[in-house]
Amino acid sequence: MSKLAVSIVQFNITWKEKQTNFKRIEEMLHGIDSELVVLPELFQTGFCTEDMSLTENMEGDTVSWMCTYSKKYKNAMCGSFLCQENDQVFNRFVLVSDGEVVGHYDKTHLFGLGGEQKHISAGSNKVDMVVNGFKVRPIVCYDLRFSYTAFNDTEYDMLLNVANWPSQRIAHWDTLLEARAIENQVFVLGCNRVGEQDGHFYPGHSSVYTPEGLQVAHSVKEEVITIALDKKQIEETRTKLPFLQDRRM
Repeated sequence: MSKLAVSIVQFNITWKEKQTNFKRIEEMLHGIDSELVVLPELFQTGFCTEDMSLTENMEGDTVSWMCTYSKKYKNAMCGSFLCQENDQVFNRFVLVSDGEVVGHYDKTHLFGLGGEQKHISAGSNKVDMVVNGFKVRPIVCYDLRFSYTAFNDTEYDMLLNVANWPSQRIAHWDTLLEARAIENQVFVLGCNRVGEQDGHFYPGHSSVYTPEGLQVAHSVKEEVITIALDKKQIEETRTKLPFLQDRRM
């Protein structure tokens, strides 16, 4: 398929209240029809990576809720949660579609300034997933600072970042999203949260950039951003500016 309707859910996450957050997301999505729903990093708890009581496995409440929702509405849904696997905990991005898990990606770069590495294990692999014909490269929050994570070595179509990115560094977020679109000639979607948590303020700035780096969606309030993406824009950009052919990494 050449087109994809995407809804980015930018909301104020309730601290450590999973069911409350599930319900809030459902309320915000009521009446909205899209093929892919994007949720922020740790959308069901907020950024509290030190609390191991919040961890789940892939059969836990979070993935179960995502699968149930996606099956009911016949769409795809993605976001991250604290996933326990054997003796390790990952900040895991999961994509589900029509009630089934499509794939997952474990956050590679852990936020040392916030002590994430004290509680979370780092992932080690880049992963691409397919949603309705769009090849998607997921990354999680801090990964955005490291351009090699997004390096387009697989002809992917969309870079998708889910985050809890605070206000004091939001200018970096805006600039890096734009840069990743330009250098990889892909759609870039950033899904951030809003609100205040644990002394940090989150201003949103969820955005969508075209393969040429043009910002076509942006928000600073609690809302759902819905936009239609067309793969023809990717083809046109790469034909007009065929510099991906000169990659050497």
